[in-house]
Order: sequence, then structure tokens, then C-alpha cells
Amino acid sequence: MKKHDILGVFLALVLFQSCTKTEYFEIGEQNNLSLSASQNIQTEFENELFDLVNEHRLSIGLNELQFEITSYQQASEHNDYMISMGQISHTHFDTRAENISNKTGATEVSENVAKDYNSPEEAFTAWLGSQKHRINLEGDFTHSALNVKANSKGDLYFTQIFIR
Repeated sequence: MKKHDILGVFLALVLFQSCTKTEYFEIGEQNNLSLSASQNIQTEFENELFDLVNEHRLSIGLNELQFEITSYQQASEHNDYMISMGQISHTHFDTRAENISNKTGATEVSENVAKDYNSPEEAFTAWLGSQKHRINLEGDFTHSALNVKANSKGDLYFTQIFIR
């Protein structure tokens, strides 16, 4: 294998990461899985990407994901962390998953992360083209949220969290 081929494979592995954690918590009567549309705080860019995910899910016979605020907050905090480190990662995923499960009663939490895509379509296409990301996109989830933030250079960082 040539050096540039190995570098390409390495970069693909670094840029396309996903993570899953199954937690078994009893879903309580007062879970916080839903948020009304009037309270939706996602940006237009985030909404476009969220819509692309839902359009894809509907096109293959899956349910539409509902926005969930706790996951949005955790995704936002994780993007802050990745920006501070200058790289994408799933560092502290277990803590995020536990926080989300404790607040929502979720029994499964997964996430996709990415960096350096310039449009919702680019990010979605990359996630769809990655087997691990696609598993989350097409997984048995009911709620989700995604956050997109730019670092000081304008590089975009993406975190999408999926729960049920």
C-alpha cells in the first residue's frame, strides 16, 4: 500500500467516528424526551442537517427523530471540548450517555462526530457513507439532537446524539 493510501485510510478513520452505549434505565413517568417546536434552539444549519437525517429515515421506512434538549446541550458541550482539543473524539462519551439517561430515562445513547464539512449535505453524505455512522443514522432511536460549532478558524465541528 502506498503512503498516501495509508494516510487516506487513517484520515478516514479519524474523521468518521461513531460511538454507542446501551444503558438500561427505567423510563420514568416524567421523562424529558420531547421538546416543543417553539423551544427548538437549533440553528438553521443544524435544522437542515437534522431534516436530512429525518428525510433519509422516512425514505427507508423508519420513524422520524424528535428533537431532545438534553442531548442538544450535551452535544454542544462536547463540541466545545473537541474545539478546545483541536480534534474530534468520543472522549467522555460514557459520562454524556449517563447524563442523558439520568435526565431523560433513555435506554440507549449513541453519537456521531465529524469535522471540517462546509454544508449540511456534505456532513450528512459523509455520515451516510460511513458504516458506523449509518448504523446510528438508521438505528432504533426515537429522539436526537445535533450541534454544529466553528472554531476560531471557521472549521466546523459536529456532534449528533441519538437516544431511545
